[in-house]
Amino acid sequence: MIKVKVIIPIIIIIIITGALIIFTPNEETPANNIEETPANNIEEVWVKSGSFEIDKSEYKMGDKIFLSTTNLLPEDKGLVQFLRPINNTHNESYIRIPFDGMDKTQFNYYFEPRLSQLKGICSIDDIAGNWIVKFLGTQYEDINFKISKQTNDWDTRLFEPVC
Repeated sequence: MIKVKVIIPIIIIIIITGALIIFTPNEETPANNIEETPANNIEEVWVKSGSFEIDKSEYKMGDKIFLSTTNLLPEDKGLVQFLRPINNTHNESYIRIPFDGMDKTQFNYYFEPRLSQLKGICSIDDIAGNWIVKFLGTQYEDINFKISKQTNDWDTRLFEPVC
């Protein structure tokens, strides 16, 4: 009889403790069970024109722009031209990449728009804005993308003017 009086309270304590553990919200998991996605983990959306595509429609200062080219036809020959904004109505060539479908049917290229005193790209104002990718020598539509003046959380560079 004494054993029963001791065992029953122990069982009740175990049940209450288990219930508290199960029904107490975990601080690591949001109460509504919705996972928050950090801004840096947002899925990239490729922007495509013909055989060419870039990995985003909007970049931040310091991001690399990735150009992927697949299934070029033998008659595809020309230049991929990245144009940076000068003002609201004019653009200037930043980089030109030749291609020839007879030589290569696919290739990848990436670059980071940088400040350059030599090129007259003195501050982030000379990089930020609406860029255009033209495919000279083809009928492919232009690709438009934007570079914002913001930087990524992990990027500690200051992008101070160079001119």
